[in-house]
Amino acid sequence: MEHVTYEKQGHIAQLTLSRPEKLNAFNAKMQDEIWQVMHEIEADDEVRAAVVTGSGRAFCTGADLIQLERPGLTDEHRGSFWSQLDYSRHDQGWEMSKPLVAAIHGYAVAGGLELALFCDIRVAAEDTKFGCPEVKWNILHGYGASRLTTMVPMSDAMMMLLTGKFIDSAEAYRIGLISKVLEDHAAAMQEAHRIAGDIAKNGPQAIRFTKQLAQRGRYPIQDAMRIYQEYQRISLAMEDAKEGNAAFAERRDPVYRGI
Repeated sequence: MEHVTYEKQGHIAQLTLSRPEKLNAFNAKMQDEIWQVMHEIEADDEVRAAVVTGSGRAFCTGADLIQLERPGLTDEHRGSFWSQLDYSRHDQGWEMSKPLVAAIHGYAVAGGLELALFCDIRVAAEDTKFGCPEVKWNILHGYGASRLTTMVPMSDAMMMLLTGKFIDSAEAYRIGLISKVLEDHAAAMQEAHRIAGDIAKNGPQAIRFTKQLAQRGRYPIQDAMRIYQEYQRISLAMEDAKEGNAAFAERRDPVYRGI
């Protein structure tokens, strides 16, 4: 791949955006590569968690508007409200069951912030700037507008969405956009891998079901509990459930096989 690096060590994968000369702004090829790797991670039974980061001076600054056609009445944007989505990317409604940890530095703005929001856990270096500047160019922060308001207080989300102004890591931590502020990118990477490692030690099916339950926590409680009961039934029928119980009784670390 030209603009994305994919590595795997044990049960942990790493996706690195690699177009540093453009602050990891994505063109069409890079965007396709990102989601190709995401689907590979999702399909790989050996991977239990993944770290997402950027090379160079930034996490990601969103779409390269010089190379990508400016949104308008192109074929992609014509059609009915009810047009079928292809579900190949996050902004098409695709969901990922594998946990993602973002190690952020430099800039996470526009589509780069949306990519960070797609991740489940976010840690960032002190120098990071976050923002949704699309409104300055009369463009919509579509996926981000839908997700940001569920992750931080409404007033803080609307401040970012409607002014287009950036916030720093301290403010991002204050409003709950990120979980930790680290000294630099290296420290953020170390922390992201530590978190991914902690996740990977747990029951893989329980992790995937728990993530899906958390994502659906905004459902009516009756629907959420029906989903929970079905996932629990499946989870308890797996070999890993027996291994978890045995490890607890024997006071040892469990060895999960994902079955």
